[in-house]
Amino acid sequence: MTATHALTAAPSAAALDAGFATPVFDAQRTFRAVMNGFAEPGTEHALDAQGPRCPGFSVAMTAIALTLADFETRLWLDAAAPIDAASYLRFHTSAPIVAEPMGAAFAFVTRPRDLVRLATFAQGSLEYPDASATIVLDVEAIDTSRGWSLTGPGIVGTRRLTVPNLPDTFVHDLVTNRALFPCGVDIIFCAGDRIAALPRSTRVGVH
Repeated sequence: MTATHALTAAPSAAALDAGFATPVFDAQRTFRAVMNGFAEPGTEHALDAQGPRCPGFSVAMTAIALTLADFETRLWLDAAAPIDAASYLRFHTSAPIVAEPMGAAFAFVTRPRDLVRLATFAQGSLEYPDASATIVLDVEAIDTSRGWSLTGPGIVGTRRLTVPNLPDTFVHDLVTNRALFPCGVDIIFCAGDRIAALPRSTRVGVH
């Protein structure tokens, strides 16, 4: 599934909606939260609950897009993302919007239940593992009290995480993704103003 509307969207009033109130400080705060999330997989980290909103995005996913995207960063939006989302991201980041998942450095998914298979996104290579994609999903909730069993770098013992309404193939894809390490995709879950990350180095099991 591709989001071709993102390529043809004309600028609209939504594109003029506010971005960060204090761009340097807000971006630094968001970047630290994302880095801490990847350093401690499966833990929740809060962003600014009063932050800006890209149309169809949560506060957290908007903050990540404003922080990590620039004119050289290829973005992919799922088909459920409103047209105004592409206008907003172009206006505030100058990032190009691509039609195919494989061409994106960052993929923003507003309807996670319909997420395409993880193998559809750029996986990187042994020479350039950093050429892989980061997938950012807007989800209903992040629960760190139960669910999947997480192990690996940044986790002492075992950590728990579960996210509702994901594809039935998602956990299988995560297991396959870990087997590709150092290649494979990284994942950030966003729920309201909170995030949790799953780097490609994390092992995910179901018990």
